[in-house]
Amino acid sequence: MPRFELESFLANMERFRITELNMVPPMVIQIINSPLSRKYSLKAVRNGGCGAAPLAAEPQARMKALLSPNAVFNQVWGMSETSCIATMIHYPEHDVTGSVGRFLPNHDAKLVDGEGRDITDYDVAGELCVRGPLVVKGYHNNDAANRSSFDREGYFHTGDVALRKRSNGLWYIVDRKKELIKVRGFQCAPAELEGVLLSHPDISDAGVIGIPAAGFGSTVGEQGSEVPRAYVVKKHGTDLRESDVHRWMKDRLAGYKQLVGGVRFVDVIPKNASGKILKGELRAMARTEVGAKL
Repeated sequence: MPRFELESFLANMERFRITELNMVPPMVIQIINSPLSRKYSLKAVRNGGCGAAPLAAEPQARMKALLSPNAVFNQVWGMSETSCIATMIHYPEHDVTGSVGRFLPNHDAKLVDGEGRDITDYDVAGELCVRGPLVVKGYHNNDAANRSSFDREGYFHTGDVALRKRSNGLWYIVDRKKELIKVRGFQCAPAELEGVLLSHPDISDAGVIGIPAAGFGSTVGEQGSEVPRAYVVKKHGTDLRESDVHRWMKDRLAGYKQLVGGVRFVDVIPKNASGKILKGELRAMARTEVGAKL
């Protein structure tokens, strides 16, 4: 296939009885929310994986349910700078918690806080840093990028916020460091909010950004604070209202994670070819709608 087209993809999966499947989140969201997933069978798939952007546990489980009863559908993590995949869960192990698994052999990994200090505890989020023979040695003819991306120990600072859970030893990607929303001194990960939104039965896609809190009930003491704002795609034929979305979030998330910046319904969430949400385009939309300096 020259490009992803939903029905052709599903028809070919059934026709050729594909057993291995590598995907990006937008493909997963389209499949699980389409009636075409009931028209075509994916039961030949034994091993599936998803990467390029975080995928919440709920849509991951729904995708797994479409595959063979003994199939696995796990997430991976990696970057161009890590020679593609750096973490995974090895077949036939299956994860249902939204983890990206464990590091492949020959990788060293650490987490650092906002001051660059090593994080030594489990269950504490920080910037993920990696080194090893599969990590690039640097950026060609770009000394400034090398100084900002590599530390004196040779670790590459990925810009991804992650944590490792004590309960299972697995790694979890929280979000991109630059995308974290700063709410009254708390850090709020858009990916977490997007995952909760996508678990709503009437929502087919969603994107969350932070916008300045000014004008949304902030105080002088909260200068520089942000509030989350969501862009939501309704499932076809539903009558979802903004109040329904707020109620859904209120029942599931802490107060500082609520969508104080508003909920806007759109036809599509802008994404790049690898499935990452184009947050810049969402911010441009918010500038027009709110008139805020984002």
